[in-house]
Amino acid sequence: MRHCPVCESELVAKFASECEAPVAWSCPECGLFQLETGGRPFTAEEKAAILTIAPQVGTERHAAPAWRGHAAVQAREILETFGSDVPVDVEGLAERLGYPVSWRSLPRTTRGAVAGDADHPVLILNRDYPFRADVERRWAVAEELAHAVLGHGTLVASEDPGRTPVLLEPARQAREREAKTFAAELLMPAAKVRLVFQREQHIILRALGSEQRAQAVHTVIADLAREFKVSQQAMRIRLAELELFG
Repeated sequence: MRHCPVCESELVAKFASECEAPVAWSCPECGLFQLETGGRPFTAEEKAAILTIAPQVGTERHAAPAWRGHAAVQAREILETFGSDVPVDVEGLAERLGYPVSWRSLPRTTRGAVAGDADHPVLILNRDYPFRADVERRWAVAEELAHAVLGHGTLVASEDPGRTPVLLEPARQAREREAKTFAAELLMPAAKVRLVFQREQHIILRALGSEQRAQAVHTVIADLAREFKVSQQAMRIRLAELELFG
């Protein structure tokens, strides 16, 4: 017996054929659709990313830490206040919140930063950073907006040699996790991802055999990533975080 992670009702098994194990589960109460498998194992890189963004995803389920809930709530409140059409206009939201985006030269490995003062904050994108796609730029804006909205301030681990660190590494990592949680909820709102995934589930349910099912899962992930204007890896991780992949 399996229960819905949203409303705790009993899930109903979905079969692609009579001779196979269930390929998915659905909730008759809230409409949740959960895949039995994501079509292929997560790569080591994806597993590391999942642990960074959503530490509770894994073989054991744990209650979400307080920092994660706070960051997600902040993102949802912004979407509720200013609208949340998909794909989210992240730069427009930042502007309306008083954090305009500006391009400046930063160290080449740095994607972005928050600059200015309390009266004139600015989100900086590095004009020298090799952004590979528009989706990466959108994610960078969402993360920097998170740092600004959540009041993180400076995020450097240390300054010149011999000086006292401005922000110790564990604190920096915690704030980066908060920023990723905020960015995920802002760009891929949980409620809307669930709704769109439910709309697309027929593609997976029609697939026969593991090979077709893996291709169907890839198609659905690509469709959702395109609709929300995020990378396919980000969407795959988000689906795992929302327990849409069993």
